[in-house]
Amino acid sequence: MRQAHLGGRTKGLRPGQLRQLDRLSQRRHPEDSGADLLTLERLAALVYELELSMHLVLDGRGLCRLLWLGPLAGSDNLREQLPASPRRSSGGWRLVSCPFQRQGLEAASADAVLALDFVSHSWLRFAPNPGADGLRQAELLQPDREAPEGWHPLERGDLRNLCQLDVTAKAGQKEDLATRSSQSAEETVLLLTLTDSDRLRGERELAELEGLVRSAGARPVAVINQRSSSANLQTLWGTGKLQEAALEVRRSGASLVVTDRELTPVQARNLERLLECPVSDRSELILDIFAQRAGSAAGRLQVELAQLRYRLPRLLGRGSSLSRQGGGIGTRGPGETQLEKDRRAISRRIERLMRDQQQLQRHRSRLRDQRRNMPRVALVGYTNAGKSSLLNALCGRRESDRVLAENKLFATLDPTTRRLELPCPGQRPDRVLLTDTVGFIRDLPAPLVEAFRATLEEALDADVLLLVVDLADTDWPGQLATVHRLLDSLGSQAPRRVVANQIDRCPLEAIETIRREEPQTLFLSAKRGDGLKGLQDWLRDQFFDPRAESTPETEGPPHEWPS
Repeated sequence: MRQAHLGGRTKGLRPGQLRQLDRLSQRRHPEDSGADLLTLERLAALVYELELSMHLVLDGRGLCRLLWLGPLAGSDNLREQLPASPRRSSGGWRLVSCPFQRQGLEAASADAVLALDFVSHSWLRFAPNPGADGLRQAELLQPDREAPEGWHPLERGDLRNLCQLDVTAKAGQKEDLATRSSQSAEETVLLLTLTDSDRLRGERELAELEGLVRSAGARPVAVINQRSSSANLQTLWGTGKLQEAALEVRRSGASLVVTDRELTPVQARNLERLLECPVSDRSELILDIFAQRAGSAAGRLQVELAQLRYRLPRLLGRGSSLSRQGGGIGTRGPGETQLEKDRRAISRRIERLMRDQQQLQRHRSRLRDQRRNMPRVALVGYTNAGKSSLLNALCGRRESDRVLAENKLFATLDPTTRRLELPCPGQRPDRVLLTDTVGFIRDLPAPLVEAFRATLEEALDADVLLLVVDLADTDWPGQLATVHRLLDSLGSQAPRRVVANQIDRCPLEAIETIRREEPQTLFLSAKRGDGLKGLQDWLRDQFFDPRAESTPETEGPPHEWPS
């Protein structure tokens, strides 16, 4: 039964040469380690004759499962040519390569990176022609995370000696990449970033990207960074830096690469081709987090609309999906590609979702009209600034009134409105509607802003906006500026008041800075309860103080620092 696959640059070979290659692929090698010397010598003669590098992939029983012609680099779906696992799992794969080189045995860095994809426990490389001393130069390598190109040389010398070497005994207890990558089912991510001359800003943006990755349920395992001054328009990152990233993907066992810049469809395809790994940009990562957090029908509708708008220009067709469809009268000729049919189906789905979104907007507009008789206050701010915690502290006396508040990005998607009672001595308490909204983030994807317009209108239509700021975060000035900028872009006209949260954990310098920039800031701690009474007093003065003007733009009395 034929069990070896012949692939690569086979076009143009004579039938006799194909028969020789087929016979070589059927020859058996020693089990577990080593190789058949006669087979390798005949393979080297063919390499020199065809002027093509050749590679053998052997399983644990010594059977050749793949004979590949040409370089490993630039070969699409090379790993898919192999079975799911070796016939003998304990032995693992073995890679044997004979690169076409006139002199010496220099390894191509791209081939070294692609060789790691086979997750082989050894790699035997040998020269196609013997040296002046009649010996054929060879080297035996093993995957090593710390090595410059991912491979650690175990032995160098004559091919005859290396074919008889016991790899398992020579390597000892060294752990290979396949074992490390299979230890955890958690998705691992490599971060690919661009930075400018501002080092502190780069560190803050990297920390935010790591937080997004963890919020999506994955684990960042490595970071590759490059200065943005040397960016390439086709890939954003230089070729050398991408080769380093491709090697780091294999070293760390990363299953996904996430960039800190939004990619065009062409840039995403170029990066996936060079890295040989799936690539997602920051916008797609945020959309994935939103998809995980969406719990209501309205939230799922808006997330699906944002994802389809994002993916439509990035839709790709591969393999048989690009074949012409049809048959019969009216369908002959060039026909229609599957890619075009998919695009049309997605466009129809987007139109349907947009109609549903407009219906959702009208429904929420009617709900807001029913609440016109009560003052409305919206909590807005950067994601994970403490908006949900503040809502719980003010309105969460009963467990049923509490909302989810976790230390993660975008824990809340759907707007939640609660009734806040402001105590009045000797009178019935005054009531205010308090709404918790979705958090903002810098460079929020445009499809997401447009899809969540129905949700953001809850904030835009409020009488007062409370801008919650986490003073314990070192980047709070940038986050506050981002919130102001997004509100301005959405056309918000409601008066704003900054609420500084986490005063029990922030440095004194942050308090002094925000007092200079925002003199009317309200200070509190949602967790400990400090300053909550001062916020309630300010709200009462804004809406219910008979001495105050009727418009909420009128400033209340100066707020004292909570003791």
